[in-house]
This record gives sequence, C-alpha cells and structure tokens, in this order.
Amino acid sequence: MAVNLKPVNVKLTISEASRELGYSTRSTLYNLIKRGYLNNYLWVDDKGRKYLEMHPVGRKSLKEFLPAIIKWRSDCVHLKS
Repeated sequence: MAVNLKPVNVKLTISEASRELGYSTRSTLYNLIKRGYLNNYLWVDDKGRKYLEMHPVGRKSLKEFLPAIIKWRSDCVHLKS
C-alpha cells in the first residue's frame, strides 16, 4: 500500500533556497523579496536573518509559485506582467 507523504515544511536561508531552486546566484530571490513577491514565504529571525519557507501550509510550495510569477528568457529573468 502506497503512502502519500506531504513534504516537510523547511525554512532555508536565501543562499540555501537559491541552490535548492536551481539559481546560480541569490540575486533573483533578493529582488523578489525586495519587491514584495515573496512576503508570504519570508521569515526574519530576531537577528535579522532571512529565511524562505519552502512548503508553507495552505499555499503552493515556493518551487511551484515561482514559475507563476517569473518569465524565463535566455538572457535573463523577468517578472510576468
């Protein structure tokens, strides 16, 4: 009998999240945070360190959410209008 397990909700640093999501640099994630697109996924601890929640309860995972707001091009990444 197959068991369908839900992914564990993990909070990763911006560097760890960028590696997990396949980005070569952190700049795309920092730009999305600066513009407010990742507010529902962002956690800031008492020392000001930023973390991204990868599988928030009741929302799409970050990996599923990003393609909905980002348009990939061969030369760079653009936000969808």
